[in-house]
Amino acid sequence: MLFRSSQPQLELSSLRDPMNAYIAGSTPFWVAILIAVPALTMRLLAEEKRSGTIETLLTAPVAEGEIVVAKWLAGFIMYVCLLLPFALYLPFLYSQARFYFDLGPVVGLGVGLATMGMMFVSIGVFFSALTKNQVVAAIWTFVVLFLLVVMTFLAYIYAAQRQTGWADAARFVAILPQVQNFGLGRVDLRTVALHLSACVFMLYATTMIFAARRGR
Repeated sequence: MLFRSSQPQLELSSLRDPMNAYIAGSTPFWVAILIAVPALTMRLLAEEKRSGTIETLLTAPVAEGEIVVAKWLAGFIMYVCLLLPFALYLPFLYSQARFYFDLGPVVGLGVGLATMGMMFVSIGVFFSALTKNQVVAAIWTFVVLFLLVVMTFLAYIYAAQRQTGWADAARFVAILPQVQNFGLGRVDLRTVALHLSACVFMLYATTMIFAARRGR
């Protein structure tokens, strides 16, 4: 009995990068992300248009950028709240599997998921600003996130197998390898800059939509 009960602990503690095994490399985790982000962002601006409260919001003495950033920040905070339960397994990983993990990969993965979430939520806010139909906003957000997560990874696999000249570029923009590197404690500032740049661009585009609606 003692031998049987200790066997799962030995297998669990033999993982070199449990952060990737349980989060970055988990299919259910990515499915949850692809569903949760569109669900979180689809109502942020589309509901304002549908209910007509967008007109009151636009006549308020606030700038378009302030409205967009406030909506984006609300969505991002909810995104972070959804991620927090994933950290609950870490104490059990330590107590049950006796896995002495480094703090670096934990912090690195947190940084990567945070900047990735900033980019994803900004995309959702952009599509929410384009339509008054929440379902349409959610569908378009899901499609774009699916392309970013799945199709870029497939493009990287295709390029790597055929050893093409753009394999390194495909790996750099592929979300899955990015998050896996963060989970290993490899915080690439270029990747962080890419996420933040895409976030700023999408928020700027959303602000321009509001400015056009105000007639500026």
